[in-house]
Amino acid sequence: MPGRFAAAKQAGATDDEISETLMYAMRGAARATWSTIKYIPGVEDLNKEWKTKFEREAGGR
Repeated sequence: MPGRFAAAKQAGATDDEISETLMYAMRGAARATWSTIKYIPGVEDLNKEWKTKFEREAGGR
């Protein structure tokens, strides 16, 4: 993966363009993962529990 960023940079991509591409790649990976695990019984409740815990620890950032 670092090689791809170096190649993109060498080809003239800006840091903003690289960041945007990385964000879309991570979003796509997260959606694909959720599509795979969402059918596991109880996983939605765990997700809500973890989200609540994260938000509480992060202080509403």
